[in-house]
Order: sequence, then C-alpha cells, then structure tokens
Amino acid sequence: MPRPSSVPSRPPRRGFTLIELLVVIAIIAILIGLLLPAVQKVREAAARMSCQNNLKQLGLSAHNYESAYGSFPYSKRTSRPQRSWAPDLLPNLEQANAVSGAYYNLNENWWRTIGEVAPNVGATIPNGTTAQTVFKVFNCPSTPVQPRLQSKTETPPEQNKVGSCTDYFAVEGVSSAIASEGVTLPGDLKGVLRPFGEGMTRITSIGDGTSNTVLFAECAGREDVYRGRTRTPAAADKANAACARARGGAWATNDNPFEIGQRTEWCSGANSIPGAMRINNSNEWGHLFYSFHSGGANAVFADGSVRFLKESAALSALVAISTRNGGEVLANE
Repeated sequence: MPRPSSVPSRPPRRGFTLIELLVVIAIIAILIGLLLPAVQKVREAAARMSCQNNLKQLGLSAHNYESAYGSFPYSKRTSRPQRSWAPDLLPNLEQANAVSGAYYNLNENWWRTIGEVAPNVGATIPNGTTAQTVFKVFNCPSTPVQPRLQSKTETPPEQNKVGSCTDYFAVEGVSSAIASEGVTLPGDLKGVLRPFGEGMTRITSIGDGTSNTVLFAECAGREDVYRGRTRTPAAADKANAACARARGGAWATNDNPFEIGQRTEWCSGANSIPGAMRINNSNEWGHLFYSFHSGGANAVFADGSVRFLKESAALSALVAISTRNGGEVLANE
C-alpha cells in the first residue's frame, strides 16, 4: 500500500513581536525627542536673524533721515503733535503712503480720530486708524503674542490711545536713577535720539563714536508685563487689582522711547520692579533691554551694525553704549 505523501510544511510567519514593536516605538520617540529641540533652535535662529534685520532697517532709515535733514529724528514729541520717532522714519521704510496726508496728519497727536482743537473741531483725523496698522519691521518674530494693541482708555473718548505695538524702542540715554544700582555715572547721560525741544542730534555729535552708541534696541512684549519669562496680560486701569502695563507699547506713541536704568512700575508709580537689573529682567518702561531670545537682546548701533547684547553684560557697559558723550572706554566683549 503506497505511503501517503507528507503534508508540505507552511513557511514560518514573519512579523514583529510585541516586544520588537515596543522597541521600535521607543526608538522613534527618542529620535523625535532629539529632533524637536534642533527644530526649535533652527526656528529661533531664523527668528533672531529676522529680528536683527528689522533693527538693521531701522538703523539705516535713521541714517537716511540724517542724510536728508542733517540730523537724526527726535525720539518723541510730547507737546502737540505728540508722537514717537516712528512716523518720521516710515517714509524711509518704504511706507511713505502710511504717513501721507490721507492716512496720517503729522500736525495732530498720534491717536487722533476726531479733531478737538480749532480749526479741526469735529474734523476726521486718520491718525488713530493708521496707528493701529501692523508693520512687520516693528515686530520681532520671537515675541510670542503677535499682533498686540495698546489700549488705554481716556476721557474724553476721542483721546483713547489705541495703537499697534512694537518690540523696539529708541534709547534716549541713561536715567540718573541707575546710580542706586552702584553704577558710576558719566557726565553726559544723553543718548543719540532725544526729545523734541533739546535741539537736533547730528552724526558729528556722537563723541563716543557711532560704533559704541546704541540707536534702537529691543523692549519686546509691551504692553503685556514680563518679569523674567512670566507674563501678566496688560490691563491699563490703576484702580483694578489686576492692573498691569508695560507702558509705551504702540509704535506711534511718545511713550515708546525711554532712558534705561529705572524701576518704576506704571500701576503703582513706585520703584517696585524686582530682580537684578540686567537684560531680560523686565520689559517695563524705563528698565532695560528685553527680548525673547535666549541669553540677551538685539540692538542697532549708530554705525548701522546690529549686535547681540548678553544678559551677563555689566550695567556699566550698558550705560556706556547708551550715552553718546559719556567718554567711557569700552572693552571688547
């Protein structure tokens, strides 16, 4: 009797065991964990370069203004018409239409929407609308909340101060209040960009040298208050327990510029800003430079160069670069 043919054996199944699958998942998770910080670093590097480019443009526009008018623009005008340096520089930032007669009246305060003073009583003023325009050159992409509006209620409502915020400010020099931090003050505390009424600053007026003197720098995140990296949303009401305001956020406001070295909190009016006075301690008006870059903040100097100011920089060095005729000797850092 013939023997039955043997049943052919089935080839073994190929696949992942549960343990192998878990190992693969763990490896993928580790690779993603390694990749994300690298991606974040690349993004921050790109944002930092974009921020530096913005400041470069501001510096060049200030030089173009100086070439055309024989002096740098005023940091601010505090009497009618009230405004910052920004409307004066917009034509040199390829935004001449923004400050043309149809969109901005240079003889009116920056927030105006309705005329209050003869002969403009009842007249429509475009400034308040234009001041709410977001210009990319005024904002650092590293700042987390974009765009932002300064919103300060006034009486009468025609004086409500609403404007698109910027992450940069004009460095007016140094406040004498910084002496309380143990810093020896130079004889001249003025910066390059100064308020209207003090006389014009020419490039030849920068005795310390254009490469040693700051024009614009970062004070990012205003009008939200940042102390360290802790954010308190802006609430411009001194009667409110939640009051918080890093004043001077709007690019058009005459509150934008300041002299560095102060600890004045807007809500209380007292010297209450805590922490060591250093870069990135606080973005409140009058304090110091502040950015969302790790380890420091960007600034553009009067020679047009953009540099990264380290958090570890000594206060005496920050005083030196913020004054135009302080006579200090700066060491290379």
